[in-house]
Order: sequence, then C-alpha cells, then structure tokens
Amino acid sequence: MLRDVLRPADWTRRGVLVAVAVVLGLSIVWLAFQTTLAVLSLTKAADQAEVLRTALVAGDQEAAEEALDQLTVFADRAHDNSNGPLWWVAGHVPFVGDEAQAVTTISSGLFVAVHDALPPLMEVADQLEADSFTVRDSVIDPTLFTSIAPALAESDAAFRPVVDEVQALDSSGLFGRLRRPVVAAQDQLLEVGGVLSSANRAAEVLPEVLGTSGARTYLVAVQSNAEIRPLGGVPGTWLLVQAENGRISILETGSSSDLPQLDTPATALTPQETGLYGTTVGTDFRNSMLNPHFPRSAELASAVFAAHRGVQVDGVLAVDPVTLAYLLVGTGPIQASDGSVLTAENAVDRLLNQAYAEYPDGASQNAFFESTARSVFDVFTAGQGDSSTVLRALAEAAKERRVLVWLRDPELEEELGSDVIAGRFDPDGDAPTVGVFLSDRTEAKLQYYFSSESSVSSSRCEDDQQKLSVRTQLRSSVPTNPASLPLSVTGLAPYAPQGTMVLRARVYAPSGGSIDSVELDGQDVPFETQVDGDRLVAYLELTIAPGEGHDIRVAMTTAPGQTEDGRLVTTPGVRPGTTDVAFRSAC
Repeated sequence: MLRDVLRPADWTRRGVLVAVAVVLGLSIVWLAFQTTLAVLSLTKAADQAEVLRTALVAGDQEAAEEALDQLTVFADRAHDNSNGPLWWVAGHVPFVGDEAQAVTTISSGLFVAVHDALPPLMEVADQLEADSFTVRDSVIDPTLFTSIAPALAESDAAFRPVVDEVQALDSSGLFGRLRRPVVAAQDQLLEVGGVLSSANRAAEVLPEVLGTSGARTYLVAVQSNAEIRPLGGVPGTWLLVQAENGRISILETGSSSDLPQLDTPATALTPQETGLYGTTVGTDFRNSMLNPHFPRSAELASAVFAAHRGVQVDGVLAVDPVTLAYLLVGTGPIQASDGSVLTAENAVDRLLNQAYAEYPDGASQNAFFESTARSVFDVFTAGQGDSSTVLRALAEAAKERRVLVWLRDPELEEELGSDVIAGRFDPDGDAPTVGVFLSDRTEAKLQYYFSSESSVSSSRCEDDQQKLSVRTQLRSSVPTNPASLPLSVTGLAPYAPQGTMVLRARVYAPSGGSIDSVELDGQDVPFETQVDGDRLVAYLELTIAPGEGHDIRVAMTTAPGQTEDGRLVTTPGVRPGTTDVAFRSAC
C-alpha cells in the first residue's frame, strides 16, 4: 500500500524530468539547426563581401550595390539565427558557451557593418575606385580626400565598437565546422575595421601632405635589405621630393656617400641612445635608422640630411627594394638606367645582389641605384599599369613594415596613430609588445643570403604577469666557397672571415618587463642588458659562417597587468613575410 501511495508523486517527478529532458533536447536540436543556418549564412556573406570589395575597387557601383544587397540578406539571416534568449543561455553554458558567443559576436558585427558602416561608403562609392587614388601625370587631386572624409568618418565611428568586440574574441578554442567560418569572418571584419580606420585618418592627413597649404618637401630613403638594419636596411639611396597642391616632383637624388659622416651629432642624443647605438646614429646617415622606433630614426635621418643639404624636410618616407618588386606586379616591367629590365620576378635579385657584382665600385653602384630610383618614381607618378594592383602592393608592403612614414607636423603625425605605416614602437599598456631587431656590422651585402624567423609563446600567467618565450632562428645561405662572390658583396671582412656574417641582435622585452635568460643553440649564455626607454633589451653579437645558423631563445616576464594578447615586431628582410604579428595571452 505504501508503494501505491508513493507512485503518483514518483510519476510526477519522472514527468518533470522527462519534460525537462524533452525541452532540453529540443533546445539543443533547435540550437544546432540555427547554428547550421548561421554558419552557412556567414560563409555566403564572406563570399559577397569579397564581391563587394572587388566592385568598389573597380568603381562598378551597380555591382557594388547588388553585392551589398546580397551581403545584407546573409548578414540578417546570420544575425536572426544567432541571437535571442536561447543563444544567451547557450553562451553561459560550459563547453558550448565559447562557440555560441563567437557566432553571436561575429554575426552581430556583420549586422552592424552592413546596416551602419557600409551605407555611408556606398554614397561615395563612385569616388572610391582605385583610379581615383592613383597619381596621374605626377598629380593626385587632394580634393578627392576632402570630399569623402565625412563618409569615412561616419563609417569608422560606426564600426569601431565592432572591432573592439571582434578583436577580443578568442577563436583559438573553437572546434568542428564552426572554426573555419568564424575565424574567416573575424579576420575579414578586423581587416575592414583596419581599412576604415586607416582610410579615415588618411583622408584627414593627405590634403595637407600633398601641399594644399603650400609646398612640402619629403626625404625618401631607400633601404638596402642586403645590409640589414632594424627597420630594414642601410638607407643607401635618397630622393628629395616636393608636393604642392597635389603635384609631386623630384628635386634631387643622391646616395649616402653624398652625406659623409659628421664630426658631431646633427641633433642632441640621449644617454640611452649613445649607449645603445653610439654617436654615429646622429652623425652617419647610414646609421640614422638603427632605432626601431621609426619616428625617432626619421628625425635623426632628417637632421643629418639638413646638416649637409640645408633643407629641413617636412617628412621622411622609408621604402625597400622588396616594395619595388610588389609595385612592379601592378605597373609592369620598367627599364633601368643601364638598359636592363626590372620585373616583379627579378627586381630583388637585381637590386640586392647582382648590381653589386656588375658595378663593383661605389660610384657606379650609386649612379645605378639613384637613376633606378628615379625611374621607379617616374613610372609610379605617371600612373602606369593597373591601379588597384598597385594600391594592393603598397598595402602589402606597408603591412610588412616596408613602407614607413613620419611627418614633422605633430598634429599630422598624431593622425597616423598606431597604423603600421607609422613604424612606431611605443611603450605598452596592458598588451605587451616584444621586438626582435637585427643589424649588420660588416658593411658587406651578405643579408641577401640570409633568413630569420621569430615567434613568441605565452606559457603561463602568474600574478597578472605572462611568462614569454621568444625564439629566433637565423640562417646563412652564403655559398660554402665565399671567395666565389665579388668583394663588393662580401666586403673587406674586417670583423670576421670573408663570407661570415657579424650581426647584432637586440631582443626587446615588453615595457616594464624583465629578461630572465638567454639560450644560444640550446646553451645558456651570458648576455648584455641594455635599456631603451622603459624596455630592457637583451643584446648579442653573433657570427654566422656560410651555410650555418643560430637558434636564440629568450625567456622574459611581462610587467604586472600585461594580461592581454601581445604583438611581436621584427626586422623586414629580403624574403617576403609578416613582421608584425599577434600572439595569444596565457592569462
């Protein structure tokens, strides 16, 4: 009888459990179904975003509007299928919460993009084609930038909160079919945000840079990656360029030989600078760009230039031959001064290696490089080739820190912000930055036969500080018989046997951080500690014999509170590759 009395209550509990299980099961099925629809919509939206980008660059407004309509349809579907109470609950459930939040964040960001950020751009779409931003007959119209500036500012302001949310999204732990579309959409949204931010600042700065308020002069320094320096290479060739009301012209060209070493620094140096680089950073134009913080290096280069030529330039632009190779993809081949043809395929070999063999004495080398630089400038300012390809080439070179810009006007320089083109190596906040920078000591041109690869991993988090491991692999591909190379490539070898590289490596800790140990080829080694601003620097001088290399590992600890994802900044070399990359925090 007792069993009969209890049975109804037992069935009531079972009924509740069954009902909960059914609701939970249906919710999971429904959530999985919505996830499938959202992911499918995100994938299709990514395809339409590429169609839209292509149409905008080509100036095809009809195709752009059609692509935006389609993009909006898929963005709305992704948003509708990844938002609501069920998704909110899923976002707080262990194991699946990260996936739910990722899809919701990405779809919401895409929704804001198509409804708030892109419409202002579509209103000026007819002015956004690549041809509009190309120099033609040595002129680019400054009023173009002032006319599109309001639309760019509106788009940038609408999209900035999206960038913050999407950037904070950790997609590394996603699994299955979610990972690929979410990561792709995340990268795409961040790229859009970066482009909008840069374009907004450019529209504010470029009219003044182009001389709408009077003629401006700029020093263009061409760095040779074959003789490596922290920012790329020795500035061996220079051009003095003028911009006035959009018209761009060359006033003068020269080489570092035309700017011999001064007796005293052209501008005051700090004790830290002389401790790090010696006084030649302020007296020798070739050494003026030893500081990885480009604004300071540009100031020093312009001061040395002014001491020799009596011209205080309004800004400095640094480029390298790899940038030229990128540009030639768009402009097509050009004829060098000696009648040879430079192409995207042979430019790096020709300018960073073969030319030294063909022109063994310094005077003929300088004449060749100067005239070639002028030829490249003339082709670029003439607007030769495909405009969109040229602009993409410049963007790629800038992303690799091969195109750097400094402006003397403090307000204009501030407008450049933290864009990679500004080349800043500023003090850190909560996000740590690590730097690995290299410099040749031999005055040879051996870094054509050199490669380096660096990475950072955050192993653990202790008391709001990250433990970081920095690894740099250096390799020489100099022929094992270096005597087969011309003396103009191997140099006079005053510091090491012919063909052996002598490199100075500086590994920068995050601001306020510490350097705990240094290993060279698996062995703990003593190292010199230097100070640059609020950063400690591990300094090593290395010799690398032909065909050999070194493996450097540096253990460091961030400052308290530096718990966010970090950045690694490195020296651009002869080989293409990213020199400003992010690494994940262990906190």
